[in-house]
Amino acid sequence: MVEDPSILGAPSGTPENIREMDTMKANIVDQLIACGVKFPIENKKQLMDIYPYGTPIKCRYQGKETSIHDLIPRIDDSIFPIKTPGDAAAALLSQCETGQR
Repeated sequence: MVEDPSILGAPSGTPENIREMDTMKANIVDQLIACGVKFPIENKKQLMDIYPYGTPIKCRYQGKETSIHDLIPRIDDSIFPIKTPGDAAAALLSQCETGQR
């Protein structure tokens, strides 16, 4: 019996996208820790100060790239304050797919 790769509505290729997003999340967490970013991050302005315009970090999703800086305005204000590096990475990457539109 051959399994349908679109089971549960997941298109084929999804595992690769998940790995790519997990790798980006781990990289963001490592960078935030290495740079000594203080938490909590209270608002988008503070997050923009961490990732100013021209920051060379890109969100890669399905072969397309969007600057991390460009994703920050799309983050919902209700997620602030961001309390951990993992939460910051999740907030940024939550906009990665929508940043492609």
